Amino acid sequence: MDEMTKRLGEALQAAREGRRPKLTQPEAAQQLGVGRSTIQNIERGAFAKVNRTVREYAALLGWPEGAAERVADGGSVDAEPTAVESAVAEALPLPPAVEYELRTNETLDSTVISLGPDDDDGHMIVVLQGRKGATPEEVARIAERYRKARRYLQGLATDTDEVAEN
Repeated sequence: MDEMTKRLGEALQAAREGRRPKLTQPEAAQQLGVGRSTIQNIERGAFAKVNRTVREYAALLGWPEGAAERVADGGSVDAEPTAVESAVAEALPLPPAVEYELRTNETLDSTVISLGPDDDDGHMIVVLQGRKGATPEEVARIAERYRKARRYLQGLATDTDEVAEN
């Protein structure tokens, strides 16, 4: 197992676990006509190179052709990352599960919540996402839930300041 296969295995596992409806290892194995241990080995990165089974697994998870090789080489599932995506990926690598979610859903809104009055108190970055192709009604429902959650998160940041002062 090397860094390439480990990276690819983690990304495939994150993609499988992030699917809705969720896909289990036994279900994936059955659909590919392989044993569960094959899926386990792929997700652990216990394979020598990107082979037909790994490519078929990636395709089962909705990855485009060539994505397994790109991810193994340190790239993204998408064929052509933008300049901003490339710069961010180099500066701040994200866990595979977060990267997968950011790439497979549509970003609807985002905000930065300060965790204190000073710059060195830290910040929380919140990204609101919805299913690609969501209806206007679904987006409105998600936006309403987001407004409530954002107020709650902002309140938590404020409560932390008050506790620290007491």
